[in-house]
Amino acid sequence: MFGRGEIGAYHNDVAADVREVLGKDVTFFPSDKEKWYDVPGGHEVEFELILINHLERETAQRGRGEDASSQRVFVLPLCTRADACAGTFWVSWHETWQKEKKKGSKRFILLNSGWTLFEGLPGDPRKFQVLRVDWDQLPHKGSLQAGHPHWHFDDDLFISAEPATVEVAAGLVRTATGTAPEMPRKASMGFIHLAMGAWNKDMDHPGCWQRTYEDDCQQLRDWCRKTLIYLKEQVGGS
Repeated sequence: MFGRGEIGAYHNDVAADVREVLGKDVTFFPSDKEKWYDVPGGHEVEFELILINHLERETAQRGRGEDASSQRVFVLPLCTRADACAGTFWVSWHETWQKEKKKGSKRFILLNSGWTLFEGLPGDPRKFQVLRVDWDQLPHKGSLQAGHPHWHFDDDLFISAEPATVEVAAGLVRTATGTAPEMPRKASMGFIHLAMGAWNKDMDHPGCWQRTYEDDCQQLRDWCRKTLIYLKEQVGGS
């Protein structure tokens, strides 16, 4: 658990890391804009990274596949040169902290954090959400059966309803027939947690896939920076 000063120092370090990777000046923006540190015990405070230059700010809708909810978020340009990237990509960073419920406490518990990757054109808020990289902090938040941290792919998977075909002779294909035409099937991928480098050979499943940041903001900062670098290199084709 951390107090206002420790969280602020960690945020300054992360903002400096993001500035180094993306070449943009950023700052943290809290959901409780005035005196977030004075919220009641048990109250959750969310933070996101935004560009300091408000004229360059872009937004998107961040969804969560588990509950189908979405919220507007600010995004940062990850790779916007068409000649250097597979597309026009953006990222958003989020954190959720909870004020300790103990009366008079000024300390906060980290619940979760992570990056979300989007693709879309500048100026268009309808950017397509590609994936999320989340780190839920057990036991405070997250599935006890899932890997932490993990990747999420929230886009629905459409399965083709083309009829099956069978080759009965060279050049002769027969289409299987049924009593009714099949419709395309849709399957949600949002509930699947793809474990991210948390393998521990000395532990049994599912604990072998699970890590926490161990109340060490340096671990969280390293994960934030290295994941951002990895995403940038991958979409840039490096």
